[in-house]
Amino acid sequence: MQKKLLVQLLFIFSLVFIVKYTMFPNSSLGIGISKGEINLIPFKSLGNPISPDFFVNVGGNILLFIPFGFILPVKYPKISRLQTVTLVGLWLSILIECIQLTMPNRTTDINDVMLNTLGTYIGFRLFKKGCRLKP
Repeated sequence: MQKKLLVQLLFIFSLVFIVKYTMFPNSSLGIGISKGEINLIPFKSLGNPISPDFFVNVGGNILLFIPFGFILPVKYPKISRLQTVTLVGLWLSILIECIQLTMPNRTTDINDVMLNTLGTYIGFRLFKKGCRLKP
């Protein structure tokens, strides 16, 4: 019973974490401070790879979805295939970007979708690696 509660709390935390950083501006991280643009060209808006903004953008988008990719197959054991978990992460990211279309000062960016999906993929791979380490 405690394990189910822990899994439920971790799943909710991962979703709250995603919503907090995708829907609400955070000026200290430079998140949500934009003109409200749309970028549909992959890699266009990533910026200079040696700048701190690049690492915040790329690393942040990937790290944001790693917990989701890790906990999703724990919460829903029937969703335990790489393709399925990655597809759920892709659809969640697309949903977020579509919602951001309606919000002022939020940029809808194909790079966010790609990086968030990559984060989900990495989270799932870490989950699978952890399962192999269990005695």
